[in-house]
Amino acid sequence: MRVVVVGAGFAGLMAAWRLTQGGCEVVVLEARDRVGGRVWSQELIPGDPRTVIERGAEFVLDDYDVLGGLLAELGLELAGTMMSYYQREPRDGAPVSAAAVSECAAWVAAAAAAAPPGTSLAEVAARWAGAPAAVAAYLSRMETTEGVSAGQLSAAVARDATAGFGARPSWRVAGGNQQVATVLAGRLGPAVRLASPVRAVQHDHRGVHLATAAGTVTGDAAVIAVPMAVLRWLPIVPALPGRQRAAWQRSGLAHNAKLHMPLNRPAPASAVQSVPGRFWTWTAADTTGQVQPVLHAFAGTEHGLSALAVADGPATWAALAAALRPELDADQARAVLTTWNDDPWAGESYSADTLNAAPGDPDILAAPAGRIHFAGEHTAGHWAGLMEGALRSGQHAADEVLAGRRRVC
Repeated sequence: MRVVVVGAGFAGLMAAWRLTQGGCEVVVLEARDRVGGRVWSQELIPGDPRTVIERGAEFVLDDYDVLGGLLAELGLELAGTMMSYYQREPRDGAPVSAAAVSECAAWVAAAAAAAPPGTSLAEVAARWAGAPAAVAAYLSRMETTEGVSAGQLSAAVARDATAGFGARPSWRVAGGNQQVATVLAGRLGPAVRLASPVRAVQHDHRGVHLATAAGTVTGDAAVIAVPMAVLRWLPIVPALPGRQRAAWQRSGLAHNAKLHMPLNRPAPASAVQSVPGRFWTWTAADTTGQVQPVLHAFAGTEHGLSALAVADGPATWAALAAALRPELDADQARAVLTTWNDDPWAGESYSADTLNAAPGDPDILAAPAGRIHFAGEHTAGHWAGLMEGALRSGQHAADEVLAGRRRVC
């Protein structure tokens, strides 16, 4: 059985790897000149491995079971960050403790669980009777992470797996998260074709036919593992069922960006949120067990990115991040900015759970259509938006294809 996989991010490569292990012939078509998709590791200072940054997905959290198993399979390891992704010191707003923000978060999560469908996160948070500074810091954190304003976010995001506010450990793949994609691609060998964007997909009862600049690639089935923003404009003939297309259009697209600046002197591990700025910053350890000489930053929402003037480059955000962290000696002139919503092969940072979604959409997003199967973090339900979700979705798509082959046989 020949399967064509579109996209060499975590989802596509995981699907291709599991299909290969299942005895399928696989071809992976990737638009970029690298593998990894929205997972992208790079040395901030070329030649200095202590400055490896994650320009895309970064943190590995304590319930990433599929990723953990895959790392063992590939001979890769995790490195502790010495800081907690979950807990951040709020600054720039009214004084408030991390404990007060955590208390607010717990209350909102419980209230969100009882809220009717169609309730926004902003509506639930507005009912908090505690300190206004705590809810301001909470909403800043949530909007930064989700990449969408609280008025458009579903209250359900308050119960998300990454929304904990207590101090818990976090990790990164030692040497860079993109190594997962690089090693998988290495094992797949010439099956992975870079700089091969798919322009259109045709499918019928005999197979699938994918148009590229180099010609048509044919298979018995296809796994399409591209971001939702890209999937929306990909021509598929005959057209998929209207309910599927409608669910795609309802899927929320997050707006996020990342910034990295070298540090001129050592710093301890840390995590600090700019409450009004809708961005947070951190310093974290690398594979040596020492804190990297790098200040990292992550911002969210269209309004937040506009205020940071990311469309004009890193200068405005670099200055604001340095002002937020006066205790650090950041080299603003060497700041590196990464945006995803203007990337033609991404169009989004990841999916977001907004009020536009309808009941049942997660199942529709993950459902196959004839010989076409779908993978990507946006199909991962509870795990959407995460590296773990991308890997789970690829594994699920591969299982679907292999199950279908067994039924035919």
